[in-house]
Amino acid sequence: MIQISTSLIEQAVYKLCFDANTCLNLQVYNQLLETYKKTKSDILKAILQNAKTAYETKKPLCQDTGQVIVFCEIGQEVQLKGDFIEDVINRAIEKCYKENFFRKSVVKNAVFERTNTGTNVPAIIYTRIVNGNNINLKVLIKGAGSENKSHTKMLLPTINEDDMVSAIGDMILSSGVNACPPMFVGIGIGGTLDKAALLSKEVFFKKEISSTEKELAEKIKQYVNDKAPLEYKNCYILDVKLLSTATHIACMPVAVTINCHSDRMSECLINKDGIEYKHQKPDFIEIKDDSCNLPEIKTTDIESIKALNCGDRVLLTGEIYVARDMAHKKLQEMIENGSKLPFDIKDKIIFYAGPCPAKPKEVIGSIGPTTSGRMDKYAVKLYDMGLLATIGKGSRNQEVINYIKKNNAKYFTVIGGIAALLSERVKESEIVAFEDLGAEALYKLFVDKFPVKVEM
Repeated sequence: MIQISTSLIEQAVYKLCFDANTCLNLQVYNQLLETYKKTKSDILKAILQNAKTAYETKKPLCQDTGQVIVFCEIGQEVQLKGDFIEDVINRAIEKCYKENFFRKSVVKNAVFERTNTGTNVPAIIYTRIVNGNNINLKVLIKGAGSENKSHTKMLLPTINEDDMVSAIGDMILSSGVNACPPMFVGIGIGGTLDKAALLSKEVFFKKEISSTEKELAEKIKQYVNDKAPLEYKNCYILDVKLLSTATHIACMPVAVTINCHSDRMSECLINKDGIEYKHQKPDFIEIKDDSCNLPEIKTTDIESIKALNCGDRVLLTGEIYVARDMAHKKLQEMIENGSKLPFDIKDKIIFYAGPCPAKPKEVIGSIGPTTSGRMDKYAVKLYDMGLLATIGKGSRNQEVINYIKKNNAKYFTVIGGIAALLSERVKESEIVAFEDLGAEALYKLFVDKFPVKVEM
């Protein structure tokens, strides 16, 4: 029996959260780089540039610094000494997110009190007793864009392999671009539905996977990449990992966890000698930014913006507003109540985003697009009031599309998950309303050569 102080766990969790959020791990970076060299994809180029920027500036890779999941494996020969383990884990996360100006995204209760805790805790903690005299800690950062596109399903226990490949593949394909591809996918099969879901997250850290599980995972990957959106052909999924286990004779539970291209994970081992961190930093390479060759348009040049065509790529310079779910809800309530809005909607541009807080002497923290579809129920009214354009990621429903066309307005998209890179294009920032919403406050920004694509 050996004693390990829980203060070591607190120290380790702090660093694991910091590393996972700011430094792409070596394996993921190499997979992205290898695929970029094959495809010369502008999307992958921006992702690689973002990784380098995030590491050098110590900004988060993505503005959604997520909900923290901690897997804690404690050897049965270990005796913990100190404060309660879950308390120190949550304390470490709260401290890391506060001191490093990461976005706090956890609400107190999913149904009855959706107010931000302001600390990004409580974390989701899975503790397991294992053989040995070590503690293994694994941290997984889960943003909402990818987690919202994860799936669970009960398949028939008699399903054949081909049908299983297509069933799981179609679940992944339904994610579209909202989960920030290229993606990493974890699949859990067996147990009960909750066990399958847990396996689908644990598998990201798994080193030893059977050959049969690898073969099935590769078939699913090939199926999806063959049917992927054209701009992500052959790189919609970078990797699929699959774990299976025992289950009831009448069951075939399947869970699919989607991770975005940053695949934010970190791991360490704690023993009597201290902490051994396993996060490996890449040798970031310089990739030339040629986006400066795109045409630049002022956000006040209404006619030029209206004249843009679907597929055009441009750089926006000027004033834009930032608002996401709760800010839109408040704007809608003000409109219904006849109250004066914090800004005149006509001919303005709204960026669907929730940035990280700015560090001292910084203009803004990491900032990137959130899923536009969640704002669809508010967009029709705003476009009808003269809104010029919105910026986000993903598709819009048909009603919104119709109103965009009706009002000769625009919908721009930005590559998801390049928030550190995009923050460099923001030159001025101020909160103009709803400061109590934290990350969901209404901002006014001045952007310089902000890269967007015209979707409609």
